Amino acid sequence: MPIHNHSNDQLMTMLHNIMNHNNRAEADVKKIQLYSVWELRNQEFCSGKNIKTITADGVLSAFRYKVGDGGIANAAKRQLILDHILEAPIPPTVDMEYTMKWGEPKSTERKNQLIRTLKGLISGVNKRNYSRDKFLRAKAHWEEDLAYLEKQSYCYH
Repeated sequence: MPIHNHSNDQLMTMLHNIMNHNNRAEADVKKIQLYSVWELRNQEFCSGKNIKTITADGVLSAFRYKVGDGGIANAAKRQLILDHILEAPIPPTVDMEYTMKWGEPKSTERKNQLIRTLKGLISGVNKRNYSRDKFLRAKAHWEEDLAYLEKQSYCYH
């Protein structure tokens, strides 16, 4: 089946397979093809065309970023997903306004939105004064990933 016929959820599975692919050159070619499909869908979605959104309640869950109990314990794996969130076109997610607020791939706006999101999640745990281990583990993961993002010096536009 041609890549453009896959659903956004199927494309996300493909992206995760690409992340784990042994042949980096082959993986990069597939990633560029996948990103081009999302770029077109994102443009159409943000111009008002009726495009099916990915099954997720936000960008982090769309990219299958999960923390805490039942999440991704390995920081390098979580941070690889964050790198893809920074560089990939955002697939149609939630609604047009939500998708647009994430900005362009590799932009300062995208990085800032991702940092704000993680800070908001951390703040939510702090405000509710959760002490249960599962919330503390999630918070520790978010804090670790926030520190990673804040240290990154990618070339953003």
